[in-house]
Amino acid sequence: MERNLFIALCLMASSLGACATQNDYAMHPSAIETSALRANMPHEQTPFAGELPARNQPMAIAGPTMPPTGYLDYCLRSPSECPSTARRADYREPLNAQRWNELTSVNAHVNNSVRYVTDAALYQMAEFWTYPQGVGDCEDYVLAKRKLLLDKGWPAESLLIGVALDLDNLRHAVLIATTDHGDFVLDNQLTSVVAWADTGYTWEKRQTSANANIWVALTGDAMPLAPFEAPAVQPVLVASADPQAPTAAAAATTATPTAGAVSGLLHPRLPMARPRPSEQQIVARGTQTDPTSPPAITHPTAAGA
Repeated sequence: MERNLFIALCLMASSLGACATQNDYAMHPSAIETSALRANMPHEQTPFAGELPARNQPMAIAGPTMPPTGYLDYCLRSPSECPSTARRADYREPLNAQRWNELTSVNAHVNNSVRYVTDAALYQMAEFWTYPQGVGDCEDYVLAKRKLLLDKGWPAESLLIGVALDLDNLRHAVLIATTDHGDFVLDNQLTSVVAWADTGYTWEKRQTSANANIWVALTGDAMPLAPFEAPAVQPVLVASADPQAPTAAAAATTATPTAGAVSGLLHPRLPMARPRPSEQQIVARGTQTDPTSPPAITHPTAAGA
């Protein structure tokens, strides 16, 4: 009962919906494949030319916050995609020519292979996270890029989903690669992989390296804050198939947070700072070519989440 109450509380407390895919595959995570994307990926990467990107100061985090509602819904539908297993905290993947090539090639490949269509047009829903089947919203690009990079041997600890307000002040999901050169953003709105501070976005939150289901607020400030340690209690974000009768295995692997822990998650987040924009080539947003398609959804403003 407490477990289901916490799930409901999470869904109600976070009005955040990152921008954003496609059909029955979403209900069967084991059947979700990015095979079409993988089939078109070059078997051999282009030779690395030029230098590695300049090092950047990693993002500063401000403590626990609520995950996006779209992520919570995704985890309820696809629990295997959202394990609460402990991982290496603050892990940073060593960045070399091969790894940088992988980031840039996967980012470009998914951006060129998926056509942007809102969840409102596809599902008549404000938010519906899933793998793209040729079309999708921003978080669907993120899931595809993350999967392709995991297939290339990238550790999950270094591939984090992040949410920000973009240059149009709309909530937007991106993939953040944490490396020993800093934090880099893979974005369907940008043609290049860039340092987080070069996007011009107002950063709000992202996953932690230690646990994909623990999200932290971001200050948008490159100055490091006091280190944040993920709580020992695993968050309860995924319900069993029968909410009234959770399995013994589920009960053994999850714990119900205390009322104090829940209260702490609901505290208002810190004011976010917008990094100084740099000159980036912005990819034109996908537009509806079918006049019968539903209009694009109106995204929440900074007062949400």
